[in-house]
Amino acid sequence: MSTSSSERPVVYVDESANSGQNLLDPHQPVFTVAGVHLPDDLAASIVDEVRGQLPRNLREPKYTSLAGSSGGRKALMNAFSRLPEGSVRTYLVHKRFMVMTKMVDVIVEPMAHRDGYNLYEGKEALALANMLHRAGPVMGNADAYDRMLHAFVNWVRQKATTDDLYAAIGALKASVQSQQFAEWTEVLEHCRPVADETAAEIASQEHRDELDPAVPSLYCLATTFGQTLGKFRLVHDASKVVDRNTTRLHTVHFFPDPARPGEFMHPFMGAIEFADSKDHPQLQVADWAAGATRQWAQRMASGGGDQFSRDLEPLARPWLIDGIWPAPMEGSRA
Repeated sequence: MSTSSSERPVVYVDESANSGQNLLDPHQPVFTVAGVHLPDDLAASIVDEVRGQLPRNLREPKYTSLAGSSGGRKALMNAFSRLPEGSVRTYLVHKRFMVMTKMVDVIVEPMAHRDGYNLYEGKEALALANMLHRAGPVMGNADAYDRMLHAFVNWVRQKATTDDLYAAIGALKASVQSQQFAEWTEVLEHCRPVADETAAEIASQEHRDELDPAVPSLYCLATTFGQTLGKFRLVHDASKVVDRNTTRLHTVHFFPDPARPGEFMHPFMGAIEFADSKDHPQLQVADWAAGATRQWAQRMASGGGDQFSRDLEPLARPWLIDGIWPAPMEGSRA
C-alpha cells in the first residue's frame, strides 16, 4: 500500500554561504547544504533550549549570530550533542575547485565524448580537474591561473567573451615552465570549438545556474536520504535557484547517468516545499548544521581557524556525506 505524501518522512534543508554563480568570492570560499530529519518535539525542544540561553531580544538564533559569542557557541555545542546519530547529513563544495570541475565539465568533457571517450566512467574528469587545480598555480604563474578561473566564471555569466577566456588560458600556458604540464593546458586550448558552441547556449539561457552549487548539492544530499528513508517530503528554506530547478530535479531519473553507462540517474526522492525557519524548528537546526560544517570546512580549506572551528571537527565530520572537494576529500565517507 502506498504512503500518502503527508505521511512520508520529512527532511528539512538549509544552506550556508551560497554566493550563487560568484564562486570566487574570497569571503565565502566554501558552500554547505545540510539536511535534518528530526521529530517535531525533539527539534522544538532543542531550539527552545538554545533560545533559553540567549538574550530575550534576539529574534531568531541564526548560526552566524550564535557563533559570534561565547554564549552562543556553548548553546550550539549543547544543541549538537542532543542530535541523534544519522539525523544530520551535509554536503560540501570547495568553490574555487568547483570552477575547475566546471571547466572540465563544460569545455573538455563534450570534446572527449565526441571522440568516444567517457571522462566520467572512470572519474578521469575529476582527476583532470584535481591535477589542474593543484598544479596550475604551481607549475604556472599563480596570478595567471587565477585570471583564467575568473575569466571562465565571467564567461559563463556572460561578462566575458570566448576570446577573453582563451586569452587567459593562453597566458597560463605561456607561464608554464614544464613542457609536460603545458601539454595539459593545451587540452583546454584544443577544446575551443566546444567553447564557441557552448557560448551560444549560454546566451540562450540553456546554462542558467550552471555554476550555482545549490542544485547538484541538493540532489546528492536528497539521494543519500532517499536510500534510507525511501520517498520523503523535502522542506527547504527559501531558495530562488532551487525553486526554478524543481522540475529539473524531479525529472533527473529520465536522463542517462554518464558515470554508469546503460543506466539512468537516481531518482530525486523528495517532493520539494519551501518554508520559513520561524515555522519549523528543524530548519533552524539545519541552518546551524550547515553553518557549523561550513566553518569547519573553511578551516580545512585554508588552514588556521579559531579554537571553535577546531572544536566543531568531531561533530561535523560524521555529518559529511561527500562534496566537491580537491583530493584527498578529507572527512568523506563516500
